[in-house]
Amino acid sequence: MPIYNYQAFDGEGTLHKGTKDAATESEVRQYLRSKDLFPKEIRTSHFTRVKLPRGEKSTKIKLPEFSFRKGVSGKALTQFTRQLEVLLDATIPYDKAFQLIIPQTEDSGFQSILSDVRGRVVEGGSLAGAMGRYPHVFPTMYVSMVRSGENAGNLGLIMRRLADYYEAQERMLSKLKGALIYPAFMMIFGLGVVIFMVTTIVPKITRIFESQEEALPLPTRILMGVSDFVVDHWFLLLLLISGIVVGISSFLRSKRGREWKDMIELKLPLLSRLRIKVMVARYCQTLGTLLKSGVDLKTALEISKHVVGNKIFISKLDQLIIDVNNKGVPLSAAMARIDYFPEYVRHVVSIGEEAARVDELLEKVADRMQEEVSTLLEALTTLLQPALIMVLGGAVGFIALAVLLPMLNMSQILQ
Repeated sequence: MPIYNYQAFDGEGTLHKGTKDAATESEVRQYLRSKDLFPKEIRTSHFTRVKLPRGEKSTKIKLPEFSFRKGVSGKALTQFTRQLEVLLDATIPYDKAFQLIIPQTEDSGFQSILSDVRGRVVEGGSLAGAMGRYPHVFPTMYVSMVRSGENAGNLGLIMRRLADYYEAQERMLSKLKGALIYPAFMMIFGLGVVIFMVTTIVPKITRIFESQEEALPLPTRILMGVSDFVVDHWFLLLLLISGIVVGISSFLRSKRGREWKDMIELKLPLLSRLRIKVMVARYCQTLGTLLKSGVDLKTALEISKHVVGNKIFISKLDQLIIDVNNKGVPLSAAMARIDYFPEYVRHVVSIGEEAARVDELLEKVADRMQEEVSTLLEALTTLLQPALIMVLGGAVGFIALAVLLPMLNMSQILQ
């Protein structure tokens, strides 16, 4: 069911703009007439435009249709989930709930998807089935939990758990980004200062030394060579840097590059510790949320493994799934065979199995892991800041040394 954007005049000549999801354009016109509005223009989100000049019949100008964009932001999906949860808790039917949510959605592509989902539900389809047609928007975990909620008759509760899950993920991502903002700013600012000195300040100062007959100190010669190369061949340098960036990006997108990146994530000191904690936190939270929502263990394990995003870790989880589903090994014992799960995680899961509270304790484990991630991030940024200061200070100090050494030699000669 498409969404129509309209412009219409009221009886006083004031222009009104809005959106309306409807099956046909005539339905939109009927809606406008019921509001005592006179349509000026009606167009769909699929770029099909309908202009209605006064005194003339409607004329359709069809433009090419474009497919939906790939995915939506996590913030938009979280907001939609929370809104739907609140409306379902208020016992508002699906149809009315979507009617209220769609106009408040800022993303036009997401609006169209929600409108299509609503149309399929109105026609008698299931909500999970309609969402499953857009896997780039609604992940497998999302659709599975919605299907479980529809079957159990507690979709409002499921949407609350989904909203809580995505909000927790957004908070973790926000902390990761926030922790890197200051170091990134320091690096960019410091690099800008160094480039400005090398391209502008240094050439003016080194002109003084060019008339000297004596050999200049090695740091000065190095600085002058770097400065001349950057000033005279900046375009070549820019092409070289761009080529390196494109080459690295292409390599990381290749199969071998992804394998190399996954290996580095799990073996590089400090980074591996942080990355493993993030992956384990996401895995435990996803698995706990699915189990708590009524999804069976076999399906939950299959869905949860994809959230870690590391092929090496996923291969270990594939073996865990085989041990649990085919060999009857307890989940805690299967986790014990994977080095990436900390000892206390396996211990808590074992207690949960004995008390039949695995889902609840997995979520508690995820909360603790997220706290550890925050603590580790603070420690890493605390170490990173002085390291950046030393690197940038060393670069500025080298420039200062290269400039001062010839001056000191000149002063000694004059004496």
